[in-house]
Amino acid sequence: MPIVLFTLTGDIALWRNVYDSMGSYSTLGPAPSALAGLCGAALGFAAPRSMGALCQGEKIPGKSSIWPVAPKLLEWLKTNDIHFACRWTGADYPRRIPWNVNGCKEINSSDKRGKEIKSSGNLRIQQQVIEHPCYEVAVRFGELLPMIAAEELSDALRAPAFRLFLGCSECPAIVRDVRLADALPDAANWAFRQNISLGEVTPFTCLSISGATSGERLSIDGYWVYPTKNMPGVVQDTPFVRGYSD
Repeated sequence: MPIVLFTLTGDIALWRNVYDSMGSYSTLGPAPSALAGLCGAALGFAAPRSMGALCQGEKIPGKSSIWPVAPKLLEWLKTNDIHFACRWTGADYPRRIPWNVNGCKEINSSDKRGKEIKSSGNLRIQQQVIEHPCYEVAVRFGELLPMIAAEELSDALRAPAFRLFLGCSECPAIVRDVRLADALPDAANWAFRQNISLGEVTPFTCLSISGATSGERLSIDGYWVYPTKNMPGVVQDTPFVRGYSD
């Protein structure tokens, strides 16, 4: 089965931790759900309620408790049985740097008579981002027309339909060296799964195929650990993980 390999890099990255309500401390690398979203953006799968969907003339659904995932992306993940592998290829010792974000937040209050007053106030969030991130990403396809799907993704990564980001819109992504292969390059430092938070861990999140009915956009099951020079990885039979959950 064909594998799409590519280098993913940029100036900074902010991969949000689902266990961090403020999203202020970046994990070292992306979760499978983030890699799925990046591939979906390259292929032009616009999420409902997004500007991309509006530009494509799609009907924008009303607000809901969860941000909906593009149905075409979920279909693509399941139909092609997409699996991901990822590893850190940046500096021997990854560096996080402080990054301040300034903005406005709507504040609801009431006057002495109990009348609701809406105003806006300044909001400043202090975050830590990954400096000069660099990853090697592998995407493996299932048995249904794998070469056609792999070539489509390769072409999309070279000329994405939408802009690609490293976790948030302030972190533009650069994709390089897109290629097809029959096997992964030999290395023991691919991200691996474990049940405890030890090392450079990323919560293991996948997009839920049944999210529209279950109300859960993501499934969370343990951690994805990114090996570094001071915390080497483990030898695995295969570093690939399924890019979605049922």
